[in-house]
Amino acid sequence: MSFSKTKMKRSIIVAFLILAGVVGWLGSGQITNVNAQDEENSNTTKNNETNTYKSDDSSNENEELVFSVETKIFKASLIDQSIELQGQTIHNKKIDVKSETSGNISEINFSRGDKVNKNLSLVLISMDDRKEKLLSAQKDLERLSKELILNEKNRDNLLRQNIEKIKLYEIEYASAKQLIDKGLSSKSKLSLASFNLANAEADREDIKIKFESTLANLEAQITNVKSLLKNIKLDIAKTNISAPFDGIISEKMVEETEFISVGTPLFTIIDLDPIKIEGYLSEFDVNKVSVGTNAIIEDSNGIKKNGTITFISPSAEISTRTFEITIEANNKDLTYKSGITTKIIIKGSELKAHKIPPSILTLLDDGTVGVKAVNKENNVVFYPTKTIKDTIDGMWVSGLPESVNLIISGQEYISIGEKIN
Repeated sequence: MSFSKTKMKRSIIVAFLILAGVVGWLGSGQITNVNAQDEENSNTTKNNETNTYKSDDSSNENEELVFSVETKIFKASLIDQSIELQGQTIHNKKIDVKSETSGNISEINFSRGDKVNKNLSLVLISMDDRKEKLLSAQKDLERLSKELILNEKNRDNLLRQNIEKIKLYEIEYASAKQLIDKGLSSKSKLSLASFNLANAEADREDIKIKFESTLANLEAQITNVKSLLKNIKLDIAKTNISAPFDGIISEKMVEETEFISVGTPLFTIIDLDPIKIEGYLSEFDVNKVSVGTNAIIEDSNGIKKNGTITFISPSAEISTRTFEITIEANNKDLTYKSGITTKIIIKGSELKAHKIPPSILTLLDDGTVGVKAVNKENNVVFYPTKTIKDTIDGMWVSGLPESVNLIISGQEYISIGEKIN
């Protein structure tokens, strides 16, 4: 097919006029034979056509500027939108078990590579004098507690006796006052009764002050001994070091009889169930998945596991423009180890799309990306496209008719709406 361009930018016209002159100088007649040669070579394949595009915008009516535009028919195909990427397994949890007390190791119950359960004893540290300290503190607590009880009883007895005296002196004082009022007694008896009552009340305050100080001192000692006792018991508990969770011992750093201090590393334990798999999604695929999306994991031995996406990074890696994801999969059989390479397959639905060469994409002034095509009326049309998948041998896009005649060469020389003759 051939078609004419009615408008051309002046710069392009000038450039091609110069080119025509040079070609004419090198070999006369070559430019004018382009149309004939194009007609002979057209439709060489089933889906490809080479079209000649002529511009009549020339200063010489007898000259034409000729541009070749190649088109190809593309048909839609069903593609699987599943996302496939590479991943790497990592442990679910990892911890370095360290000593929280000092002493000589008396017993080690596990070795490197052993499976352990939560709260199972890993290491025993010799008790040394811890039991003696515990017994001594317990005896001190018992003694002080008894002494506190005894002093409280003494205080209560003295206060009770004092109260009885005060009541007696109050009676004597009231009786003396009545006799004086009747003129039957002297004031000296009233004064004596008042004196005895005042002394008894003063004694009550002295008893309270004396025992308050003694009891406070005993209570402080008891508090200190209880704190000491608690620390001794805690230290004794720390001599039996247990596993913090179910896992596998990946490293063993100590031997029996070795003296260890607080903070000495003893074991490294890793938890492989569930197993975690880390991978990176492209910016084209990141919005196709979400937390909770199912995935299939496959290792190099062909062992497959079902997993679920538990994390999607909200920001891309600066250098790769990819987004980190984490998948968790059941690994009770421990067939997956930490650090192995896996294939991650995230299932997607089928979609009709076209595979095209990226070079034919056109960017409009408004930023729209798409392709130019020739419709049934031989008009140049534009189809916006959406990239579905980018592969080595082409780019899969959506937004095109089932069968479409795309311009694959020379699209920069023609405008949307032009008609092909």
